Amino acid sequence: MRLDGFGLLVEDMAKMIRFYRDVLGFEIKETENTSNVYLVKDNTLFLLYNEGDVNGSHLPHYI
Repeated sequence: MRLDGFGLLVEDMAKMIRFYRDVLGFEIKETENTSNVYLVKDNTLFLLYNEGDVNGSHLPHYI
């Protein structure tokens, strides 16, 4: 079994971009000016969704 991709809701997009790009070495596949950011590492797609863009979300808040 292989994981093709996953995503997270984030509060501070700039902080998360810096962490995943600079610390963990992810490659950004979309410009940083979008509200959702697509990153890739080891052929796995990783999505960061701006929490403020998700209205009425039923997902739990972890961060």
